[in-house]
Amino acid sequence: MKLVSLKLGALAMVAGAALFVSPTKASAAVINVQIGAPPPPAPVVVERPWGRPYRTAVWVAPHYEVVNGGWVWVHGYYAYPPYRGAVWIPGRYRHGYWRPGHWA
Repeated sequence: MKLVSLKLGALAMVAGAALFVSPTKASAAVINVQIGAPPPPAPVVVERPWGRPYRTAVWVAPHYEVVNGGWVWVHGYYAYPPYRGAVWIPGRYRHGYWRPGHWA
């Protein structure tokens, strides 16, 4: 009977010590895995379109492009659409992948 109470007392001491020794918050390792270029930084300059050089010109807003694995700032410009009614779609992230700007 005394052996059982000693074991129970020892178990209670170990459990009590575990409460004081254990960390208050759960700790976990965070691993960042990046595939491809990092997201672009904030815009460098806010640019506004100026007067159209010709009637069918389309303004391509300033944006970042990936060049040799790094982000490069491209100033806004007017472009001639490849076909009638084409619209410039700016680059964006979609489903975790960077989709560069294109004509649609």
